[in-house]
Amino acid sequence: MITFRPIEFNDCAFLNEIRNECAAEYLHNSSTYPLEQTQKWFHTLDVPYYTVFNDNDKIGYFRLSNYSKIHRNIYIGMDLHKDFRGKGLAYESYCRFIPFLIKQYNLHKISLEVLVSNQRAYNLYLKLGFVHEGAKRQEVNKHETYIDSVVMSILKSEVLNNKIYEFV
Repeated sequence: MITFRPIEFNDCAFLNEIRNECAAEYLHNSSTYPLEQTQKWFHTLDVPYYTVFNDNDKIGYFRLSNYSKIHRNIYIGMDLHKDFRGKGLAYESYCRFIPFLIKQYNLHKISLEVLVSNQRAYNLYLKLGFVHEGAKRQEVNKHETYIDSVVMSILKSEVLNNKIYEFV
């Protein structure tokens, strides 16, 4: 069963491992960081990240950013440990986390950006009901190739009307 909780300081090594492994291919920022820098970063968070568990296994984390209480929106992303990819766990995690997020932050809209080269993630977001809003053309340089960043979002009303989401 998928569960989550706000990250704790002792999760920093886990986050660092996943983030550094995902950076080159999946993330907008390809930089990698030493653990000490991740630990310093932890103390600067204004919106928490959430560690994701499948039963007792840590499988990944949700990233949150650009939270606006006034506009009731936030950006989301998820990084999954390589040992847990391709098993439907990201889909299940989003189905449980998005309703929690809407309720916790009283959100109207959840947005994200995904690299056009990450077709697997793009298809996941479509399956979750996210809508393609547009693309930032040639936004990211990966391996000397410029890649578009696709902007997607889902509204609270769309989540409420979609039976895949689990409201607790």
